Amino acid sequence: MVTVLSFSPVPGPLLHQWLAAQLGATALRVVADDELVAAGRDQAYAGAEVALGDYTFRGHVDMLLLDKMPKLKFLQQPSAGYQHIDLAACRARGVLVANTPGVNAAAVAEHTIMIALASLKRLIYANAATHTGQWGQHELMWERGVFELMGKTWGIVGFGAVGREVAKRLAAFGVNMMYFDLQRQTPEEESAAQVTYKPLDHLLRLADIVSLHVPLTEQTRGFIGARELGLMKFQAILINVARGECVDEHALADRLRTKKLGGAGIDVFSQEPISRDHPLLALDNAILTPHIAGATNEVRERVVRMAVANLVQFLQGRPPQHVLNAG
Repeated sequence: MVTVLSFSPVPGPLLHQWLAAQLGATALRVVADDELVAAGRDQAYAGAEVALGDYTFRGHVDMLLLDKMPKLKFLQQPSAGYQHIDLAACRARGVLVANTPGVNAAAVAEHTIMIALASLKRLIYANAATHTGQWGQHELMWERGVFELMGKTWGIVGFGAVGREVAKRLAAFGVNMMYFDLQRQTPEEESAAQVTYKPLDHLLRLADIVSLHVPLTEQTRGFIGARELGLMKFQAILINVARGECVDEHALADRLRTKKLGGAGIDVFSQEPISRDHPLLALDNAILTPHIAGATNEVRERVVRMAVANLVQFLQGRPPQHVLNAG
């Protein structure tokens, strides 16, 4: 009997159904962490050989947790992000960790461009004002300004799966695209994607719109701070659909409050759910969404399919895909 423990808020019977549909008669016990009572949690942890991670990132997978799970051999994280997992600790304990990369790339790219268009077109203000019966045409045209995306310079920071999907969609808008990534593309790849490489500081100085698509690492934590924001144009727009910790939120709020940045679109925050006293909440030049860029119905279906298929692959004795800590 193999025990699978789910840290995600997915009902245990539903996960069992998904796995059993592909594993057939394999003896399987599925336990959902949030359905356990305190008295039974240690026993469930001790017996788990396979685990489905938590896509809400509520709990950390570290040595303290691994000490409670001596039989654990494989952890499947049902998301692209995995910053809550200590990969080195898992490797030291012989626990393979896999994620579901790329499944949300198209959704996040769409959300990114949506935020840019909404900001340029003053959509949030125009919609709210019109709903109250105000006719804000004159104010929007002559005071706030309504702008086109065509002809703008867009800086893509992080040219992985999401960054490439953003570039693919932006090509139709007639924008000048630059990118920064620690791993530069080949000249042929840059030409095919219609992007030009720039060092980060140069990109920040030149871009009308900057979008962030980097993982959270020690190198990217807080890497857009007061200095970097100070390099950007006063009318520039910063979009963060990466991780909240990548941006100094207080420094960003200061730039927006003093009108030294044109706008911001933020889908991720250093603390989630966002606190009621967060400095960005009071600013009308910031478009805020509750970490939903990659949370479409279609993405959730793809995540489930990929995560379950990888769990099945491991349970059948085959090497899992997308392992993050091999070697």
